[in-house]
Amino acid sequence: MTLNVKRILAAVDFSETSDKAFDYALSFARVFEAEVVALYVLDDPFLYASYTDQSFRDPLERSVQTQLDSLVNRHGSEGVTVKPAKIPGTPFYEIIQYAEREHCDLIVLGSHGHGPMKHMLLGSVAEKVVRKAKCPVLVVRPDQHQFVRP
Repeated sequence: MTLNVKRILAAVDFSETSDKAFDYALSFARVFEAEVVALYVLDDPFLYASYTDQSFRDPLERSVQTQLDSLVNRHGSEGVTVKPAKIPGTPFYEIIQYAEREHCDLIVLGSHGHGPMKHMLLGSVAEKVVRKAKCPVLVVRPDQHQFVRP
Protein backbone atom coordinates (compact mmCIF):
# COMPACT_ATOMS: atom_id res chain seq x y z
CA MET A 1 0.00 0.00 0.00
CA THR A 2 1.32 3.44 -0.92
CA LEU A 3 0.51 6.37 1.31
CA ASN A 4 -0.36 9.42 -0.78
CA VAL A 5 -0.75 12.53 1.36
CA LYS A 6 -1.26 15.78 -0.53
CA ARG A 7 -3.48 17.79 1.82
CA ILE A 8 -3.25 17.74 5.62
CA LEU A 9 -5.91 19.25 7.82
CA ALA A 10 -4.41 20.64 11.03
CA ALA A 11 -7.14 21.54 13.50
CA VAL A 12 -5.89 24.50 15.52
CA ASP A 13 -7.16 26.30 18.62
CA PHE A 14 -3.94 28.21 19.45
CA SER A 15 -3.27 26.19 22.60
CA GLU A 16 0.13 24.70 23.38
CA THR A 17 -1.11 21.22 22.43
CA SER A 18 -2.53 22.54 19.18
CA ASP A 19 0.82 24.19 18.36
CA LYS A 20 2.57 20.87 18.92
CA ALA A 21 0.08 19.09 16.65
CA PHE A 22 0.60 21.81 14.02
CA ASP A 23 4.34 21.13 14.13
CA TYR A 24 3.60 17.45 13.42
CA ALA A 25 1.42 18.46 10.46
CA LEU A 26 4.26 20.59 9.08
CA SER A 27 6.72 17.72 9.49
CA PHE A 28 4.47 15.36 7.57
CA ALA A 29 3.87 18.04 4.93
CA ARG A 30 7.62 18.35 4.32
CA VAL A 31 8.02 14.58 3.97
CA PHE A 32 5.05 14.16 1.61
CA GLU A 33 5.36 17.56 -0.11
CA ALA A 34 1.79 18.25 0.95
CA GLU A 35 -0.06 21.43 1.78
CA VAL A 36 -1.46 22.13 5.23
CA VAL A 37 -4.84 23.64 5.95
CA ALA A 38 -4.89 25.29 9.39
CA LEU A 39 -8.55 25.03 10.38
CA TYR A 40 -10.04 26.89 13.33
CA VAL A 41 -13.63 26.04 14.23
CA LEU A 42 -15.34 28.94 15.91
CA ASP A 43 -17.35 27.10 18.57
CA ASP A 44 -20.14 29.64 18.70
CA PRO A 45 -22.70 29.06 21.46
CA PHE A 46 -24.99 31.52 19.72
CA LEU A 47 -24.79 29.80 16.33
CA TYR A 48 -28.23 28.28 16.62
CA ALA A 49 -29.83 31.05 18.67
CA SER A 50 -32.05 33.64 17.08
CA TYR A 51 -30.05 36.77 17.77
CA THR A 52 -28.58 39.18 15.29
CA ASP A 53 -26.15 41.25 17.39
CA GLN A 54 -22.69 40.77 15.89
CA SER A 55 -20.94 42.83 18.58
CA PHE A 56 -19.77 39.66 20.34
CA ARG A 57 -18.84 37.61 17.29
CA ASP A 58 -17.04 40.22 15.17
CA PRO A 59 -14.11 40.90 17.55
CA LEU A 60 -13.69 37.18 18.15
CA GLU A 61 -13.58 36.44 14.41
CA ARG A 62 -11.05 39.25 13.85
CA SER A 63 -8.86 37.87 16.64
CA VAL A 64 -9.00 34.36 15.20
CA GLN A 65 -8.18 35.65 11.71
CA THR A 66 -5.20 37.60 13.06
CA GLN A 67 -3.88 34.50 14.81
CA LEU A 68 -4.40 32.35 11.69
CA ASP A 69 -2.60 34.93 9.54
CA SER A 70 0.27 34.97 12.03
CA LEU A 71 0.46 31.16 11.93
CA VAL A 72 0.58 31.16 8.13
CA ASN A 73 3.20 33.94 8.02
CA ARG A 74 5.40 32.19 10.58
CA HIS A 75 5.47 28.95 8.63
CA GLY A 76 5.13 30.17 5.05
CA SER A 77 8.87 30.58 4.67
CA GLU A 78 9.59 26.99 5.73
CA GLY A 79 8.78 25.56 2.32
CA VAL A 80 5.30 24.36 3.26
CA THR A 81 2.14 25.87 1.84
CA VAL A 82 -0.18 26.67 4.75
CA LYS A 83 -3.72 27.86 4.06
CA PRO A 84 -5.84 29.35 6.84
CA ALA A 85 -9.52 28.47 7.25
CA LYS A 86 -12.08 29.37 9.88
CA ILE A 87 -15.65 28.21 10.10
CA PRO A 88 -18.37 28.38 12.75
CA GLY A 89 -19.90 25.28 14.24
CA THR A 90 -19.33 22.28 16.44
CA PRO A 91 -15.61 21.48 16.30
CA PHE A 92 -15.61 17.69 15.84
CA TYR A 93 -18.37 17.81 13.23
CA GLU A 94 -16.88 20.67 11.23
CA ILE A 95 -13.39 19.12 11.25
CA ILE A 96 -14.79 15.88 9.79
CA GLN A 97 -16.98 17.66 7.24
CA TYR A 98 -14.19 19.98 6.11
CA ALA A 99 -11.77 17.08 5.68
CA GLU A 100 -14.27 15.25 3.47
CA ARG A 101 -15.37 18.30 1.49
CA GLU A 102 -11.80 19.48 0.82
CA HIS A 103 -10.37 15.98 0.15
CA CYS A 104 -7.89 16.00 3.01
CA ASP A 105 -5.74 12.88 3.25
CA LEU A 106 -4.82 13.23 6.93
CA ILE A 107 -6.19 15.06 9.97
CA VAL A 108 -3.77 16.14 12.69
CA LEU A 109 -5.07 17.51 15.98
CA GLY A 110 -4.11 17.79 19.59
CA SER A 111 -5.68 16.08 22.55
CA HIS A 112 -5.77 18.23 25.65
CA GLY A 113 -5.67 15.27 28.02
CA HIS A 114 -8.52 16.46 30.25
CA GLY A 115 -9.29 14.43 33.34
CA PRO A 116 -11.94 11.68 33.38
CA MET A 117 -14.74 13.85 34.82
CA LYS A 118 -14.36 16.61 32.25
CA HIS A 119 -14.04 14.01 29.49
CA MET A 120 -17.21 12.25 30.69
CA LEU A 121 -19.18 15.49 30.80
CA LEU A 122 -17.89 17.17 27.65
CA GLY A 123 -16.57 14.36 25.49
CA SER A 124 -13.43 14.69 23.44
CA VAL A 125 -13.19 16.40 20.08
CA ALA A 126 -10.19 14.21 19.21
CA GLU A 127 -12.01 11.01 20.17
CA LYS A 128 -15.06 11.91 18.08
CA VAL A 129 -12.90 12.82 15.08
CA VAL A 130 -10.97 9.53 15.35
CA ARG A 131 -14.19 7.52 15.49
CA LYS A 132 -16.02 9.27 12.65
CA ALA A 133 -13.46 10.59 10.15
CA LYS A 134 -13.08 8.75 6.87
CA CYS A 135 -9.36 9.54 6.53
CA PRO A 136 -6.48 8.74 8.90
CA VAL A 137 -6.22 10.86 12.05
CA LEU A 138 -3.08 11.61 14.05
CA VAL A 139 -3.77 12.69 17.63
CA VAL A 140 -0.93 14.46 19.39
CA ARG A 141 -0.94 14.30 23.16
CA PRO A 142 0.49 17.14 25.27
CA ASP A 143 3.26 14.95 26.67
CA GLN A 144 4.15 13.18 23.42
CA HIS A 145 7.70 13.26 22.06
CA GLN A 146 8.62 15.34 19.04
CA PHE A 147 8.39 13.87 15.56
CA VAL A 148 11.91 13.26 14.26
CA ARG A 149 12.60 12.36 10.68
CA PRO A 150 15.40 9.77 10.39
